[in-house]
Amino acid sequence: MKNNFRNFIKNLILIGLTIVQFMANVHAQNSKTNVYVWDFKTNDDTIEKFAEKFTEDFETELIKLEKYTVLQRRNHSQVLMHRDMENRISNVENLSTDTVDKLKTIKAEMVVFGELMEDEESGIYEVIVFFQNLDNGEIPKKESIIIEKALIKSNSHRKKYMKSLIMKLHAKEILEAKNEQLGFISKKMDTYMVRVKDVQTAFEDIINLALKNEDYFKELENTINAYNKIFMDLNANQEKHLLDFESVFGKAYGRDLETAYNGILNDIHKKHILKLNNIRKKILDFRGGQNSKNERERLGKEIIRDSENSTLGLTVAIDKVEDELDQLFIKIKTEMRE
Repeated sequence: MKNNFRNFIKNLILIGLTIVQFMANVHAQNSKTNVYVWDFKTNDDTIEKFAEKFTEDFETELIKLEKYTVLQRRNHSQVLMHRDMENRISNVENLSTDTVDKLKTIKAEMVVFGELMEDEESGIYEVIVFFQNLDNGEIPKKESIIIEKALIKSNSHRKKYMKSLIMKLHAKEILEAKNEQLGFISKKMDTYMVRVKDVQTAFEDIINLALKNEDYFKELENTINAYNKIFMDLNANQEKHLLDFESVFGKAYGRDLETAYNGILNDIHKKHILKLNNIRKKILDFRGGQNSKNERERLGKEIIRDSENSTLGLTVAIDKVEDELDQLFIKIKTEMRE
């Protein structure tokens, strides 16, 4: 009866923890700032159509950033009506009370304003964008980008300009995300490389002693167990690690990490570590067997020979993956310093 009651309490606690975790996840998903992108203004009617296109392109790139909940303008007719009446507005403080109320009704927290201007003397265009808090008028972000006059009619170039502008506006957050992701994945990979080198060293240096001495055999087992722990982590979370890395550093660097990752899973582990595991099993048979002295000597020599052959191939595979990771991390760090 007591055991049933204990199990009931344990299950109740687990359910409670699950609910708390679920609510935390929901809160995290809903914690993005709600942003409304106001139509970019311009004082030159001849380039007004480009201001509209830049507005659309900027909004699209902002959505791709996945940092905000972007309230798409076409879905909010009440705000659209006020926006059309105030299309020259470029600051929260100049919005009418009714417009502010309508924006708050759709739960907007931040408004993005932009302006397209032409510098006739320099022969360039400039887009200036800033984020402004709807409640207190604070401007946490403001940036601009120069656009070559000949490229303003190019759809692909306009999109690239707006993507660059988004990156400039969020340079600090992007750098923080890169530092966090690089620190995370490099620590994982460093841990793996240390553990696999420990296995390599163990099978090179203490294999002969592990055949006869319990303490050395336990040391070998502990080394293998430490390796298995980090390997199972990398293997189980491969897709998540690669997707998270690519989302921060892009597809090119994502492919480089995947190459190194495949080197770990396929070249190092499948081709070499699994062979060493077979040798470990032979050691167990050797230590527990009741074979004749000659047979034990033959088996012992076979184990040592197999271990030497396997660790030679393992050394090459480790060096290759380590070189790939070093090159990847050096390229990323160099780019981040620029």
